[in-house]
Amino acid sequence: MASTLSLPSELKELEVRLVELANAQHESDAYQRLFSVALSIPRIGAHHLQKAIWVLNRRDCWAYAQAKAPFGVKQLVWQHEEEELGGAEARGLEDHYALNIRQGEAIGLTAQDFTDAQPTDTLFTCMSAWTLLAKDSPWLKSLASCAALELTNSEEVLRGKSASRRMAEKVRDELGIEIGKQQSYQEHMVADIEHANILMRVARDHADNALARTQILEGVEESWAIDRVFRGHLATLMESISE
Repeated sequence: MASTLSLPSELKELEVRLVELANAQHESDAYQRLFSVALSIPRIGAHHLQKAIWVLNRRDCWAYAQAKAPFGVKQLVWQHEEEELGGAEARGLEDHYALNIRQGEAIGLTAQDFTDAQPTDTLFTCMSAWTLLAKDSPWLKSLASCAALELTNSEEVLRGKSASRRMAEKVRDELGIEIGKQQSYQEHMVADIEHANILMRVARDHADNALARTQILEGVEESWAIDRVFRGHLATLMESISE
C-alpha cells in the first residue's frame, strides 16, 4: 500500500488495521492447512476446478459492488475488472477465466472439464454468502468485502509471499510444473498488488467518518470469515482424494 505519512490519523489507523487483518488471514489455520496438503495431479485438479468456479463468483460480486458505488468508484472498479473480464490485448493476455483454463492444461484438464464442473456444497454456500454480502450491504461495505480478497494476495500488504506465489511454488516443487505454465497464478502475483490498492484509494475519498470506516472493516472481516471456510474446505477436498 502507499505511504501513510500524509494521511489523517483515522485513515492511518484504518490502513494499519487492514494490513494486520490481511496478514492474520494469511496466517490463519485454514490457510496453513491448505498450503500443507501434499499435492498430486488429482488433488490439484479438484482444487483448480473449484477455484475457477470461485473466480466467476468474484466477477458477480464485483459487479454488485460496482452497481452500488458512486460514479468515480464505478470507474475504479471497471479499471480493476477490465483485464479480469476482457484480458489485455496489448500484452497478449487472455481474460482471467481463460487463464485458469490454460493453466489447467498443465494438469490434464480440458475446457470441457471446466464447463462440466459444479461447485461443491461448501463452495456453493460460500459463494451465496459472498453474493449476499456484496449485494445487500451498504456500498462501502460491499466494496470492502470484494477488495478483502485482493489484500490477502498482495505482497505489498503481506509480510511474506502471496497466496498465488505460495501455491505456484508448491505446484512447481511437488509436481514439477514450472511457474510459466501456471498462467493464472503468474498473472495474479503481479496484478493483485495493484488491485489491493483500490480499497485505500476509495477510503481516502470516502471514509471521512467513523461509520464509513466501520463499514469497511465489517466488509473485510465478514468476507475473510467466508474465505476461511472456503480455504479450509479446499484443504479438506484435496485430503479426501488419494495421493
